[in-house]
Amino acid sequence: MTTRHWHGGELRWDHLGGEWCVLAPGRATAGAAGCPFCPGPAQDTPPETWRLPAPDGGSWRVRAVQNRYALSDQHEVIIESPWHDWDLAVGTDDEVAAVLRAWQERHRALRHDAAQVVLFRSHGPAAGATLSHPHSQAVGLPVLSAASRRELVAMREHYDRSGRPFAAEILAGELSSGERIVLAEGRTVAFVPFAPASEFEIRIVSARHRADFSAIPGEELGSIAHALRLVLAALRTELSDPSYNLILHTAPVGLEHVPYLTWSLRVVPQLAIPSGLELATGIPVVTTTPEEAAKRLRNRLP
Repeated sequence: MTTRHWHGGELRWDHLGGEWCVLAPGRATAGAAGCPFCPGPAQDTPPETWRLPAPDGGSWRVRAVQNRYALSDQHEVIIESPWHDWDLAVGTDDEVAAVLRAWQERHRALRHDAAQVVLFRSHGPAAGATLSHPHSQAVGLPVLSAASRRELVAMREHYDRSGRPFAAEILAGELSSGERIVLAEGRTVAFVPFAPASEFEIRIVSARHRADFSAIPGEELGSIAHALRLVLAALRTELSDPSYNLILHTAPVGLEHVPYLTWSLRVVPQLAIPSGLELATGIPVVTTTPEEAAKRLRNRLP
C-alpha cells in the first residue's frame, strides 16, 4: 500500500490500475447558498492571489483566489469575469484572451514544488461545476499522473525515431484530410480528433509548436482566444449549451523547453453517462462520427 498525506487528505496509489487516487472528503461539503464570486456585499472568497485590472478603471477583470475546498497547497480558482452570466462562448476575443492570460500567469506561479500544473474549466453540472459563475481552476500536483507519464514516453520515443513532434504529424494529417477540421485561421487550428474520447470532442492547437503554454506571446494568444470563443459558441448553438470540460495540456514542470511536447486545449463535452462497456474496459463509445461532428460545428461558425 502506497500512501502520501496531502493537504488534509491522501494520495493513494492503485497498484493494479497504475494511477493515483485522491481522497478529499472535505470537498463533499463544497457549495454555497449565494454566489461568492459576484462583486458586492455578498462576495465571499479566500485571499486573492492575482488580479487583472479592468481596462475602464474598474476594480478587476479577472482574478485568482485560493480554493476554499483545495486539493493541494497550490489550488486556485480563477474567476473569469465580474459578471455572473458571462461565458467564454459569448465574450469578446479580448475577454477570452484575458482568461487565457490568467491561465498563463497562474501556471507559472504554481510551478514551485509541483510535478505538473493542471488547468481546467468545468461548465455545467454534468461536467462537475458546482457554481455557475464563470470560473476555472489551477492545481499544482506533487505527482505526475499515469496518463501524463504514458504520453511523455510516447512523445519522446516518436521524436527520437522521426525527429518531429508527434503533434506536428497529427496536425499535418488533419489539415491534409480536412474532414475533421472545425476551424483553421492563421496558425491556429481546431479539429475533432480521429478517435475522440467523447461526442464532439474538440482540440485546439497551433502550428507554432511549443511545449509550454505559458510561453505563448500576446499576439498568438489572441488568435487562440478567437478560435476558442468561436468553437465554444458553435458547440453551444449546436448542442444547446452542453456541459463540458476544457482542459489545458502543457509540459510538466521542468520539461517546458523539450522539442517533443506540444501544448493543446481540449474541449470534452459531457453528453452521456458512461456505459457498462466503457467502465469495464476504458474504451469510449462514440455514436457521432468525428467527421459528422466537425461538419455540424463548421456549419455553426459565423
